[in-house]
Amino acid sequence: MIDELSIIIPTLNEAEYLPALLDSIARQTYKGSLQVIVVDARSEDRTVYLAESFKNRIPELSIFSTERNAGHQRNVGARHARYKYLLFLDADVVLPDKTLERLSQKIRMDKQFIAGVMHTAGRGKVLDRLFFRCLYLLIFLSWRSGSPPSVGDFILTTRQNHLKIGGFVEGAIMGEDIDYGARSARAGAERLYYFWPQVAGSVRRLRQLGKWRLLVIWARAFRYVRKHGPIFPNQGFDYPSNNSRTF
Repeated sequence: MIDELSIIIPTLNEAEYLPALLDSIARQTYKGSLQVIVVDARSEDRTVYLAESFKNRIPELSIFSTERNAGHQRNVGARHARYKYLLFLDADVVLPDKTLERLSQKIRMDKQFIAGVMHTAGRGKVLDRLFFRCLYLLIFLSWRSGSPPSVGDFILTTRQNHLKIGGFVEGAIMGEDIDYGARSARAGAERLYYFWPQVAGSVRRLRQLGKWRLLVIWARAFRYVRKHGPIFPNQGFDYPSNNSRTF
């Protein structure tokens, strides 16, 4: 059972989404020690102000400012983590009630691991939700075939594993999460994937790009990252990066 956890959230202009995530964290029934770290990339909206407003509901909430890049922001958060277990979340996911309590009971404390979970679509039309579910089933099948379940909006691991692999690659625009999982597996971390509990993910990239364009971009990026490593600017991948996150 996990009895201490540091949650790390990179943000950039996430005023629309971050309050829902922080509210869902504040409502968790998890009984262990819980720290929440927001690493903001100098947002120009109300992201930091809204994060500050949750300090009365999340006692161990800290907010840091740094330059923009999801990998770098996660690493900054990990350096400020007090606890043995790390959970990297994107700002636009939501944790249903009892998610942390249920997940903490599934994992033994005596092993190095990297874990992911099944997602549902938090918002969107029926077809969006069906596409979203099929996408994560493909991610699960990819895991079963040997690919670690490392989708950047939800990565649970140990601080020992994070330090062992040197954290996330910094400067990449895509694929640093897949690379993080692959290097974790090569370093001996057990790969875990749970169908339950589930988290509610965002469909904003579906809305921006459309289902099939997004699927083609992800498939191409996944093949590239597995062969060459994370994707950096000017490598021919057309993907919106207006936020610090890469999903």
